[in-house]
Amino acid sequence: MLGWILGLTLALAPLPQLPWIPHGSELRLTSPDYRRVYAVYQVRQRRLVAPSKPTPITVSKELRVIIRTPGRIHVYNGLSASRGDVWLQVRENKLSLNELLTRTYRLELSGGRVLPEVR
Repeated sequence: MLGWILGLTLALAPLPQLPWIPHGSELRLTSPDYRRVYAVYQVRQRRLVAPSKPTPITVSKELRVIIRTPGRIHVYNGLSASRGDVWLQVRENKLSLNELLTRTYRLELSGGRVLPEVR
C-alpha cells in the first residue's frame, strides 16, 4: 500500500531538480547513445511545439529524455510505450511522460502525446 501511495505521489509531483519547465526550454527523445533523435519539442508559452515531425518508434525501446531549461540539462531514462507515450524511470517508479507533461507541468501536447503511435 505504501508503495502505491508513493507511486501516486511521484506521478503528481515534478521531476527531481525540475520544479517547472519554462518558456524557451527544449525536450528531446533520443537513443541511449544519443546518435538518433526521435523527437524535439520547444516550449512556447505553455505548448510543446515540434519544429519537425517526430519519428514513430516501436514499443519497449530504450530512450533518453533530455529536458534543457535555461542554465541546466536534465537527462532521464525512458522506455517507449503504447499510445505514443514514454515511461520514465524515476526512483524505482515508472511515470508516464505524457501525464507528467500535461498534468504536472501543465503543458499542451499536440495530439496529446510525445510520440506518434506505431500502427
